[in-house]
Amino acid sequence: MNEDTSSQPHGRVILTYGRSLMSLAAAQVLNDRGLEVIGCDSIDLTVTQHSRYCSDYAVHRDFDEDPEGFIDDLVAIAEKHAPADDRPYVLMPVFRETKLIARNAHRFRGVITVAAPPWEAISGVEPKDQLIETAERAGVRAPRAVKLEGHPDREEAIRSIPLPALTKPAEGVGGRGIERHDDLESLKAHLDDHPEDEPLPILQEFVEGEDYCFCVLCHDGEIVAHMAYRNLQSYPKGTGAGVLRETVDDELFLKEARPLMKSLEWNGVCEIDYRWTGEPEDRPCLIEVNARFWAGLFHSIASGIEYPWLWYQLATEGRCDEPRKAEIGRKSKVPFFWFLAAAQDAAAHEDYPQRLHQAWENLTHGTDDDRNTFDKLTDLAKATFDAPALAHLVKSVMEAHKQGEESAVDFIPPEDPGAALGALFVASSLIRHGKLPPELKNG
Repeated sequence: MNEDTSSQPHGRVILTYGRSLMSLAAAQVLNDRGLEVIGCDSIDLTVTQHSRYCSDYAVHRDFDEDPEGFIDDLVAIAEKHAPADDRPYVLMPVFRETKLIARNAHRFRGVITVAAPPWEAISGVEPKDQLIETAERAGVRAPRAVKLEGHPDREEAIRSIPLPALTKPAEGVGGRGIERHDDLESLKAHLDDHPEDEPLPILQEFVEGEDYCFCVLCHDGEIVAHMAYRNLQSYPKGTGAGVLRETVDDELFLKEARPLMKSLEWNGVCEIDYRWTGEPEDRPCLIEVNARFWAGLFHSIASGIEYPWLWYQLATEGRCDEPRKAEIGRKSKVPFFWFLAAAQDAAAHEDYPQRLHQAWENLTHGTDDDRNTFDKLTDLAKATFDAPALAHLVKSVMEAHKQGEESAVDFIPPEDPGAALGALFVASSLIRHGKLPPELKNG
């Protein structure tokens, strides 16, 4: 029996990685455009499972632990939820599982349209040593790099890259596993301590400048939507994902990215990391290409470009609406983590939190019998009311608060309270694993 299509949504989309705020942002955009959204993940209690923007939710095997089982389950989910009519039906990967789905796109043929970049294009940018070769062929500026794993002369390979240099995993997400080395001794010591059961990292030239995220949607190698942002605050500081972001002019990044995307005949979304000095006469340097949506997807949408909707249009119609121009200067923040970043930034300049913590530890767990409780309480009071240090901490947080004023809030939409249950996933990750989920740590 056919479904009654008189009041049905225009199309149906399955979104992966339902635990992520990226998936929630995509679900909201697609649902607002009249599409029916189904979320899925390998766990329960996610933001999309209880979101008003999703009509259903499914659980599959973990793509890291059981790649084949993950694809089997996803095919079964797609078959189960297939519309009885001919409305568009799309599988839209969100995070790291995109590569695995793209490699197995043939498994979904005849069941659902896979909105993922072609595997051949992804293979041109990952692993990271392959990206350097692709960039060279396209005439794009990229740092010099050498793959240490399997190199016949490690000493020669090391000396071919000027210091300071970075060691980074051939495959990874964001800043995880990246180490900077300013001298030959520290570099060699790092390599000597590298686990024997893991491949050696890539050695890459260090590039001066700040990090910028350039977000694109391509159709047959042509960039049809684009914007760039920088992270004003990140958490954890230095290596984490942006928690306070600002949209910037992307003219120079667009100029650099066009020949790269054209050479790869890229189809779909991707996020390109650049480092740039900020000087107009300097070319941005290509660092990494992520063949997926990005941690700042909400920010891109808040800046005026609805990437999930445009990508859906390209996947189903071969064309998309003319996107708006991104709003330069637009800011967005992730509450709580943005505040932690501000406090962490302050702590980087003063040891106030450490001294306060030590005074508390001495009071509660101290074993020094020569000092009584009153003396330890006095030390705690002195640490607490250390005026210069406390003033610096408060000033740093207040300055960050001012910087984040009038920023869009990247979290649970007020009209979607059910999705707030998914925030428990973040707390659960901190309690069980002592670390943030990957998309909040990097990407």
